[in-house]
Amino acid sequence: MVSEHNHSDQSFRDKIILIRLVEHLDHAVEDLQHVNSADELEAHRILFNSVAMEMTQAQECARKLSEECRNAMPDLPWNDLRALRNIIVHDYDEVDPVSLYNTVHQDVPALSAQLRPFTKISD
Repeated sequence: MVSEHNHSDQSFRDKIILIRLVEHLDHAVEDLQHVNSADELEAHRILFNSVAMEMTQAQECARKLSEECRNAMPDLPWNDLRALRNIIVHDYDEVDPVSLYNTVHQDVPALSAQLRPFTKISD
């Protein structure tokens, strides 16, 4: 039960953040399933914005993880996630639909699968 955990415990906070991060990644993949190409994604403004926002939120979660947590998973692309977020947030008009589509279509499912084991909360 979540309420029994000490919320000042960094390990618990990291798990909660990881759960949210995986949720955002999964939502990006789910939204992308409504299109079959980068061109279709670009043509559907609402889906494009949704996928971009989910990826931004995933990175915001990654940023909130403790350094210890990120260091415990050195093989994950933390810097790539940050770079994608910066492009989306600071250069939105320059977000390449092909890059966004390919990242979410090809890379995000594997990243989500890698993170999922770390989201288990023990009783």
